[in-house]
Amino acid sequence: MTRRVVLNKRRLTKRQVKELISSGARPRPDLSVVLEPTSLQPRVYELGGERYLLVFGETIAGLAGKGDIYAADDFHRFVRWTARVDEDARHGRQSSIGHWTYYSALKDQLVANIDTLVAQLRSTMSRTADEVDFSYQSLDIVSDYVEGIGVERAEREIYDHLVAYVGEVLRLRIHGHWEVNTSHWQPHPYLVGAMHDPTMPINVVWEQLAGLAPVNLRAAAANEVRRKRKPPGLVADAAASVRAVAPKGVLATLPADAYDVTKRWADGRPWFVIFKRDVEVAGIPCRVGEAWFDRKGDLIGAMLSREWLFGTRGFGAGSFFRYYRGRADGRLNDVKLGADQEIDGLPCLGGTVAWFHPNQRVSVLHLASDREVDGIPCASGDNLTLALNFHQNGRLASAVLAREHVVAGQRYERGTLLRFDRDGWLIYAQPYLH
Repeated sequence: MTRRVVLNKRRLTKRQVKELISSGARPRPDLSVVLEPTSLQPRVYELGGERYLLVFGETIAGLAGKGDIYAADDFHRFVRWTARVDEDARHGRQSSIGHWTYYSALKDQLVANIDTLVAQLRSTMSRTADEVDFSYQSLDIVSDYVEGIGVERAEREIYDHLVAYVGEVLRLRIHGHWEVNTSHWQPHPYLVGAMHDPTMPINVVWEQLAGLAPVNLRAAAANEVRRKRKPPGLVADAAASVRAVAPKGVLATLPADAYDVTKRWADGRPWFVIFKRDVEVAGIPCRVGEAWFDRKGDLIGAMLSREWLFGTRGFGAGSFFRYYRGRADGRLNDVKLGADQEIDGLPCLGGTVAWFHPNQRVSVLHLASDREVDGIPCASGDNLTLALNFHQNGRLASAVLAREHVVAGQRYERGTLLRFDRDGWLIYAQPYLH
């Protein structure tokens, strides 16, 4: 069960918020500024009894003017967590695999370095093999260590080590072995066991590092094992179970020999499939390889076998697209570009991911060459820090300067990271570390 962080049982109404403010709540513009670059854009007030009131900004539909009350420790933790979530969203790190891939030093070579990573983790923690012994209980020791150094530091320094250790705990539990998913556009390690669906130590670690509650790797690992345990019938005959539940929707229109199912939803419907040849799914040209479907059998994501138009935007062969809610919804969530191409008049770098807001304006992209956007000379490159971020109204949200530039009377050096509000006003600037 998720730990409740806010003190109020129900979200405070606008009237309750106004009453609290008028009763002597002290404005904390210093804390409001910290959260301003995030999508919340709230106002923060300090209350008596080491409590804080967070009032949602106008950008949050349905929540503007409402609020929550936090204990001081939980509020400061929430501030750090919110900033991380917003930063991850801007740079396309919302998924477990995307998040781990960004921080991982070893990527798909992690499997070849399990023993080394485990030994380094024990050494770093100053713990012996008898203490950190691949038991569920040992995950409490690891969790306490992560809490002690902070999740931000853990992400930077021991992400691979945590995945390796948690993976070994899971591997022993499911009597499985390590594999690498090379068909995914971000190759990653996972575990295979006869009695379990593909088991993801990356999911366990990411869930805890990216979460708001205190780190609890033990509970998360146990949940992963339970979730991935196959029903008895599937364990008895895994091969026969591949098509135990017939596909629906557009997937049902494809020949049965055109694909293999590699992962299913809880109700047994196909989720991840591998196309054995180039196929058309409801008219969309899809390349041989992995594709994703929702429970209704509607296409979620796949790689294009040739150029295709999504609305007014065209994407070339080799681009992997993903929808917000499936093909029927029609809105793109993101596209990993198969080659350099223009998006909305801007040259974008092949191999990078372009993200889109729900209103289908561009959210994030990587420039293939330096360009001026909203009067700002923006730097190009595939480094995530160099990604251009845009607000839902189309205005530039953040960029790294391609050259020295003056903004609002202040001169900033090349490489400075600038952030702007929805109206184009500069709200943040920091040197960029090359």
